[in-house]
Amino acid sequence: MLQQLIVQHFALVDFLHLDFNHNMTAISGETGAGKSILLDALGLALGDRAESGCVRQDADRADIHAVFDLHNLPTIKDYLASKHLASEDDPDTCILRRIVNQDGRSRGYVNGRPVNISILKLLGQQLINIHGQHEHQHLLARDSHLKLLDAYGDYQQLLQTVTAISQQWRELERQAKTMTGANRLSEAEQQLLAYQVDELENLALQDGELTHLEQEHKQLAKAEQLLQAVGMVMPDNAAGDDPKANLQRWQQNLQEFAAYSPQIANAAELLASAAIQLEECQYELQNFINGFDQDPNRLTIIEARLDEIYCTARKHKVQPDQLLAHKQALLSQLEHNQNQEADLQAINTQQQQLANQYAEAASQLTTARQHTASRLQQAVAKQLAHLAMPHCQLEFAINQKAQTELFSNGLDEVEMLIQTNPGQAAKPLAKIASGGELSRISLAIQVVIASTSITPCLIFDEVDVGIGGATAEIVGRLLAQLGQHCQLLCITHLPQVASQAQHHLQVSKHNQNQLTHTQVVPLDDKQRVQEIARMLGGVTLTEQTLAHAKEMLGTSAVH
Repeated sequence: MLQQLIVQHFALVDFLHLDFNHNMTAISGETGAGKSILLDALGLALGDRAESGCVRQDADRADIHAVFDLHNLPTIKDYLASKHLASEDDPDTCILRRIVNQDGRSRGYVNGRPVNISILKLLGQQLINIHGQHEHQHLLARDSHLKLLDAYGDYQQLLQTVTAISQQWRELERQAKTMTGANRLSEAEQQLLAYQVDELENLALQDGELTHLEQEHKQLAKAEQLLQAVGMVMPDNAAGDDPKANLQRWQQNLQEFAAYSPQIANAAELLASAAIQLEECQYELQNFINGFDQDPNRLTIIEARLDEIYCTARKHKVQPDQLLAHKQALLSQLEHNQNQEADLQAINTQQQQLANQYAEAASQLTTARQHTASRLQQAVAKQLAHLAMPHCQLEFAINQKAQTELFSNGLDEVEMLIQTNPGQAAKPLAKIASGGELSRISLAIQVVIASTSITPCLIFDEVDVGIGGATAEIVGRLLAQLGQHCQLLCITHLPQVASQAQHHLQVSKHNQNQLTHTQVVPLDDKQRVQEIARMLGGVTLTEQTLAHAKEMLGTSAVH
């Protein structure tokens, strides 16, 4: 439950320290006194959006503390402990704090430790449930009808399962769209790529083949000249012309006189070396002659092969020496596309499996909603009978959406229909309910849903608007009964409602030093009589209004 609310320099509040009690607490005051300021300040501590205008004009920052008792909230205590946010001094206490600067920037704290605002919001949703004064207007929005039904149902685990399956399916859908984006080949592009790869495979170009063919082609194209040049160096045995024999003979002649002159000795060595090199030269040339293919068809074969390679390179718009690398790139692209197709097929299979699971879970969710709708209709009808609408019947029309996608909240479309008089057909709320009827229907629904809420603190912000007379007294009793099961804060203008509360806070506004201040004070029995009388009769309090106020409170307060 909410134990304390401490507000500093927020809106019209200079400083405010409120202690809250169990059961029902009424909060009243003149219109414009600042009752909504309490909710706004509490909302900041619970993670609402901060704005610069919320800081009091003469202050640098606003500071709000909300203190909660967690004795009966083990889930929240476990969460705080898991995040290392539990209070070391008192694990059963949780202090939410929000500081807002003049420029609108803010900081959040849990038990003195800084946290993201999302943490405050998450905790706030589990600690307090606020029913606003405009809830009846939300009934006119068809989207809210499903939310109301789900808030009353006890099938949250099933709804979470449907949502989880939907999220998994959408993630797979996102992956599939990424794969089928700009990088994915069309069917025609895939066929062209496969054809190009086959063409290069059939070419069967080997590593180094092009260089070898081009070199051989040059040799064959100049075969006659090459053989003639080589023949001039090779010995002609028939003519007795052997350059190597000449060199060896010259070397031997000079060697006889090498001892007489260093120059002759050097010359003899050079001739010996020349003879060796000439022998090696002739050996290489002989190998060339032996390996030289003088087949006249060989040149034709080489030219045909080179033409095939060059034409293929032109067709693929690459240089001939780039064909092997180009082939490898096309192969990689084709394999990637084939793998992508396999991945897409796997995704489609997973999506189909999820769709089957979703259909089963969504069907169970529909059945659960139908049972819940029946229970909620009966519970609301009972409350409407108390609110002077005994013949009013509420119906939930549940229809199925086409499973074009896996919706996160299931396949149900829910619309609330109302029958205000017997014999009439049930029609949508917006077409049949008046403003007063809409207020009472909204209140009946909120009371029923709040009675099943596990949230320890409920706040009703002028939900009794548009209600008066005897019905207002019944509303007060309903809220008081609800306050027996949880902490209930009720902002109200109705004395019939405020008089049913166990505790009462009064909000007022006054001027001091040319500044406006809002203050909130708890009322004792005598002060409650005065406030209820004001709510009954206005500014001037008569003996009759005071007596009426005492009667409503059932008290013997002293004048």
